Amino acid sequence: MEAPCPDKIWQDAGGAFGIGYVLMGTINLITGLRRSPKGLKLEFTARKMRSKTPKFGGNFAIWGTLFSGIDCSLAYIRKKEDTVNPIAAGALTGAILAARGGWKASTQAAAFGGVFIGLIEAFQHMMQRKMQQQHEEQQRAMIEERKKYEEEKKAREESRKQKKKQEKEKREM
Repeated sequence: MEAPCPDKIWQDAGGAFGIGYVLMGTINLITGLRRSPKGLKLEFTARKMRSKTPKFGGNFAIWGTLFSGIDCSLAYIRKKEDTVNPIAAGALTGAILAARGGWKASTQAAAFGGVFIGLIEAFQHMMQRKMQQQHEEQQRAMIEERKKYEEEKKAREESRKQKKKQEKEKREM
């Protein structure tokens, strides 16, 4: 369940920081262990992780905060929550973050941000449809199984009634 917009911005900022921190921490751990001098592997790796990991996490948090802020603003302005908002937010976020590089860099970043978020949205939509189809198939299977169970139960009841009737007839004879 998605949080309302003001809370969503802070949640996304924290989540983005965490993702960036873990991602860069993992990358720094691997490269630090590979590229460090033989006797200083642990010290070199720890120094590299302490210096670069928080910066990368912070950059991710900035991206996540800006993206969520724009997404919420678009939802408020458009009065709609659809796939256009995140795609436009991704494009605007890319453009704003690359604005110092000039129009060309900003345009390229906007295109990349929009396409990247568009692909994520398409993947989410595809997975949601697939999960919904699986859920519907499971529901149909459960309904059929329930019907089969009810029919078997009814058949058993009929069989018991038949046996009782036959026993009663035998006793009366």
